[in-house]
Amino acid sequence: MSLIQVDDLAKSYGKLVAVDGLSLRVEEGDIMGLIGPDGAGKSTTMKIIVGVLKPDRGCVRVFNEEPWDNPDVKSRIGIIHERAYFPSHHKVLDYLQRVCRIFGKPESRAREVLALTKLEDAYDRTIKTLSAAMLQKFAIAHACVNQPGLIIADEPTSNLDPESRSDLLDLILKLHHDENVTFLISSDIVPELNKVCDSVAIINQGKVWASGGLTELSERLGARTTRISTDNPEALGGLIRKLEYVSRVEVDSRGVSVGVLAGDDERLYEDVPRLAKEAKAKIVGIETGTASLEELFRVAVKYGQGGGRRWEKADRS
Repeated sequence: MSLIQVDDLAKSYGKLVAVDGLSLRVEEGDIMGLIGPDGAGKSTTMKIIVGVLKPDRGCVRVFNEEPWDNPDVKSRIGIIHERAYFPSHHKVLDYLQRVCRIFGKPESRAREVLALTKLEDAYDRTIKTLSAAMLQKFAIAHACVNQPGLIIADEPTSNLDPESRSDLLDLILKLHHDENVTFLISSDIVPELNKVCDSVAIINQGKVWASGGLTELSERLGARTTRISTDNPEALGGLIRKLEYVSRVEVDSRGVSVGVLAGDDERLYEDVPRLAKEAKAKIVGIETGTASLEELFRVAVKYGQGGGRRWEKADRS
């Protein structure tokens, strides 16, 4: 069942078109990533879905109802903002117990969500003393008080260091499993969403250019990642970067990862032995598999920009 249904959504701020004919489905039980660059329309779309903004055009249904002026829908949604703001002088446990009373939940729920987010040791701390990572965990605890069926998270990891981002993504997976929460997560930090998302929608210029599971999108967009294991990755990677059909080259100590479109991986297989000989590199192994989210995003944006249409088939012309 589609928990969120968005059709032909449009929203402008004066002359600025933020969302332009966007359509989206989020299935119950999924973790969907809404990915795109700054200004793509992610935050505006989320504000409309939770009923904060009204669109200029389009249909939105959440839990099969319109979200605007609908307290029943809003009570079933948890929200995590990019930068969470709470009354700084309140103590962590006291504040969440007040939130429990507002939602008609027992005060014991405050301790439950703080345990879920591993903030048991922060009960008596004031909110202003929490670190950035702890504050985001507190925001998740706050979003979970009313036992929502859906959590909307707008750039939840953008202000965190890599370790804290990883911890927060682990927490999202735990809540998804233990609390049966559906998530819609927006981010412009594309690679880390590989860890948590069942499906993704790639958004740019106010439109969804492609959506679906990672494997499905890789097949539809024709994006592939070829991994070449070698004893001289720097030299080989430098030569591969010069190939006109290659979209991405990443070098590490053990090899080279190359982004290509379907069909071009065959050309790469033909070119690698020649380039390896030139680079005096020994090829240990080579294989092609599903593209990363980052590669899919590059391909979708390439076919989206300037074309004025949603992606349907990568024609490589």
